[in-house]
Amino acid sequence: MKRFLKWIIFGLGILLAACLTFRLWLPFPAKLLLVPDHLQKADCIVVLRGDDYVRFKKAVELYNQGYAKRIVISLTPTHIEFPLDYEDFVRKVYGKEGVTEEGLMLKAFEYFGKSPEGIEFTRSVVTSTYEEAFATYRYMRRQGYRSCILVTSTYHMRRAFLIFKWITRGSGIKIFPVTTVNTFYNPGQWWRKEREVRRVG
Repeated sequence: MKRFLKWIIFGLGILLAACLTFRLWLPFPAKLLLVPDHLQKADCIVVLRGDDYVRFKKAVELYNQGYAKRIVISLTPTHIEFPLDYEDFVRKVYGKEGVTEEGLMLKAFEYFGKSPEGIEFTRSVVTSTYEEAFATYRYMRRQGYRSCILVTSTYHMRRAFLIFKWITRGSGIKIFPVTTVNTFYNPGQWWRKEREVRRVG
């Protein structure tokens, strides 16, 4: 009985210590997702979809700084995430009626001062990071590109980088990761918002 009580007290002590020090160890899972930037000049800048505002902005900055002469991007089907009537609502109410997904991407880049020149589409519709990596790899092979700057968000980079490295293994293609900061995501306090909890999970 005494031994059992000792284990109970020990367990409660561990639990109390974890509660008192959670700010020290809870950031660790999110920090595992971070990858240091390795910025070098490359044949193209590959910008992944999702968090389009910050990722497109970063891609244009790198383009303007002369790190690459091309920006490569894939298309995503909006109707996969939203009902068709919602997509129709967005296009009509927000002035996007009759505009293709490719046209919307060009308008997004135009917002950051980038003309359509140098923006290339893989012509593949993707629904996951794996599909995006595979479509990008095939496009780079067709175009003869041997290196790329991979642009995505901090929380997404490790998974994306590993997938791209696996897809391109043995091809000789070099991938240089460059993260873009989303001000709504704080890896040091990810547990405070449901959206960030899902990202870390």
